[in-house]
Amino acid sequence: MTESPYWNPKTETLDRERLEALQLAKLRRQCEWAAARSPWYRRRFTSDAFDPGQLNSLDDLRRIPILTRDDWMTSQEAKPPYGEIPVLGGEEAIRVHTTSGTTGRGPLRALDSRKDWAWIAEMWCYGIWGCGIRPLDTAYIAFGYGSFIGFWGLHYAMEKVGVLNVPGGAQT
Repeated sequence: MTESPYWNPKTETLDRERLEALQLAKLRRQCEWAAARSPWYRRRFTSDAFDPGQLNSLDDLRRIPILTRDDWMTSQEAKPPYGEIPVLGGEEAIRVHTTSGTTGRGPLRALDSRKDWAWIAEMWCYGIWGCGIRPLDTAYIAFGYGSFIGFWGLHYAMEKVGVLNVPGGAQT
C-alpha cells in the first residue's frame, strides 16, 4: 500500500462545493456556540445586528464582528482574570495559556479544553504531514515550554503522528 500524501484524505480531497458547505456549517456552529456561551459575544452580535443563522455563504464571513486584542484586554481588565469572552466554564478548562505580555498591558489569558487540544494537534498534523514528517522521525523542538501557547500544538501533533519528540526548551 502506498502512503498517502494527505494527513486526512477524506477532507483534504473534498470537491470545492462540499468543502465550502462543510466550512459554512462549521462557521455557523462556531458562531452559535460563541453566542450561547460567551456574554461578550452575545452582546457584540446583538449590538452589530449579527445572527449566525443568517450565514448563507462564505462571503458572509465579512459580516462577523471582529474580536480585537483591545476588546480582549478590556474584557479581562473589567472582569479578571479571563473577562467575559471565554466560552469555557472552569469545569471544562484543562489549561491556561497566555501571550507574552510585551504590549505593556499584560498578557492575554486563554482557557483551553481537551477538545480544543485535540483539535489544535489535529490542525498541526495537516501541516507537518504536508511537510513530509512521518512516524518514526525524530524532532528536536526548541521552544520554551512555558505558559505561552507557542508550539505546544506542534509538540502534541508530533506525538499523534508517531514522531519521537526531543523537547529542547528555550536555549541560547
